[in-house]
Amino acid sequence: MKQKHKEKLNNPAIRTLDISSFILGISAALILYLESDYFKTATKSENVTVFFIVAYAITLVLIFNWHRLVRRFGKKNVFLGNLFAKALVVLMLANLSVGKIGIVFLMGYIILTVLSWIDLDILLEACSRDKKTGRIRGAYLTIMNAGYLVAPFFAGLILNRYGFQPVFLAAALLILTVWLICFFRLQNVDSSQIKGVDFMSLLKKLSGRKNVLRIYYVSFLLEFFYALMIIYTPLYLLDLGFSWVDIGKIFTVMLIPFVLLQYPAGYLADKKFEEKDMIIFSLVLMAFSTLAIFFLSSKSVILWALILFCTRIGASLIEILRDSYFYKRIDCRDVDIINFFRSVRPMAYIVGLLVATPIVYFLHIRYVFPLIAIGVLTGIFAAKNMASSRIPPKVKR
Repeated sequence: MKQKHKEKLNNPAIRTLDISSFILGISAALILYLESDYFKTATKSENVTVFFIVAYAITLVLIFNWHRLVRRFGKKNVFLGNLFAKALVVLMLANLSVGKIGIVFLMGYIILTVLSWIDLDILLEACSRDKKTGRIRGAYLTIMNAGYLVAPFFAGLILNRYGFQPVFLAAALLILTVWLICFFRLQNVDSSQIKGVDFMSLLKKLSGRKNVLRIYYVSFLLEFFYALMIIYTPLYLLDLGFSWVDIGKIFTVMLIPFVLLQYPAGYLADKKFEEKDMIIFSLVLMAFSTLAIFFLSSKSVILWALILFCTRIGASLIEILRDSYFYKRIDCRDVDIINFFRSVRPMAYIVGLLVATPIVYFLHIRYVFPLIAIGVLTGIFAAKNMASSRIPPKVKR
């Protein structure tokens, strides 16, 4: 039986989710670029990849079963439970000295963070309509990334002066703030029944959704880029002699495209241009600007900020365009497919780190950047073959 999309626009809930994404963006960015340095400090070793691989392997298993929790307890309740658990974990990190126990809690934080963004995706899709998806997602990502933009400089400043614990405390307070906002304001979210789907049924369902698989591959390459850049760029800059204060300045400039470009790109995807055409341009830009890092050994804050700014122009465009395209291919009943789509982050981290680790071990961190560039360019073929997003698909259910 073929059915059309089920859609219901809920503007009050969208505004609440936008506010939540901004605050969660700040809390996430406070910790994000410190993770690899925390593991390095706790173990006194640069071989930190195993902690990310284990954390994301656990996340991957949870993602493919997350729809069961959503079906049983509801979208809002699962999100609130996740936030509360994450706040407790970060509070523990704020009260622990850097060491082996802290490593376990930081891994737990990484797992819960990925799952909380999935919960937000599920809630936002339940409140959206396809004709406005590009703008809704563009506004959501712009607001979220404005939060990301605020945090790196202050995180670097706090870390440089006081250490890790105050950073974790600030992040925990922000997470609890979001919990309170959503507990009282997130009402009347779509509660349509979610059909249980086992893994084999999901694979069969996806076999008929070729365009979902194509955008999944593009998304995989974006997360592959993020995984290696987030882990290795701070370590590389520290190795070059930059302080955390300088790194905070560089990363603040680097993130500006996410605030400036994503809403306009979402608008253009709704009104003017096909997502797939803009994705191809973005992939090329991201690949060649990342490749340029291999040849950069300068200690100039301005030069590093500029080149990383260019990498994020491409990344910011792909981030909104992949979401705009994907959410036009599914609706709020496709929680299992949303979970599959968001499995791309742990999958990319696992694959990326397994590939990059021997390169870093036998060669040098700088050789990771050509690897990223080559990988990103492979997405052009998938993007070129994606169907138009102008006509919503009719799918079997």
